[in-house]
Amino acid sequence: MNISVLLPFKENYSRKSAGAVSLFVKDTVNSSKFKKNITIFGCTSEKDFLTKNYINLKLTKNFFKSSNKQYVKNFINHEKFISTDILEIHNRPSYVKLVKSFYKQNIFLYFHNDPLSMDGSKTLIDRIFLIKNVNKIIFNSNWSKKRFLDGLSDKAINSDKLLVFYQSAQKANINILKKKKKIITFVGKLNRAKGYDIFAKAIINVLNKNRDW
Repeated sequence: MNISVLLPFKENYSRKSAGAVSLFVKDTVNSSKFKKNITIFGCTSEKDFLTKNYINLKLTKNFFKSSNKQYVKNFINHEKFISTDILEIHNRPSYVKLVKSFYKQNIFLYFHNDPLSMDGSKTLIDRIFLIKNVNKIIFNSNWSKKRFLDGLSDKAINSDKLLVFYQSAQKANINILKKKKKIITFVGKLNRAKGYDIFAKAIINVLNKNRDW
């Protein structure tokens, strides 16, 4: 069985700049019993790819054509995609319509963020199309699944196509009591979506009261 994984356009599948989607894909692929039959497709300017089974799709910029459409077209035309038994699309529901006319087999769609904020799943019509045309729709939380189901019928709510896979990380043996230091750490991208702006304002008050931290 051959599996193709399609990352979002410009997702950095690299050691230095990997985001949450790339790290999730890398970890799940490495844990899969089918990992020898999995090929990951993406488009990044980085070079230090997370795994060897990654293919970087080249894209020539064209101001008159959508970059996402060109990206998906290059993916569809790639020789390794032709024999795909299962296609995983991550965090880009709009890609489903682009590939559906060329690919009739198994499509799994992963949501890593709010479905109602993405092109291809914002409207009821979009989400009904996805339920009808995708084999499995996988969410990273019950909250994102609930958002997807907003306004849909009981039939859709009870669909066995909808699954929740919680994101996780490999367990590490760390003794936090040993060599304990007074350090406060923020983990996440430095943008408003991750709450860094709130952290930045709050941490000033904390550090002013705790000068040795």
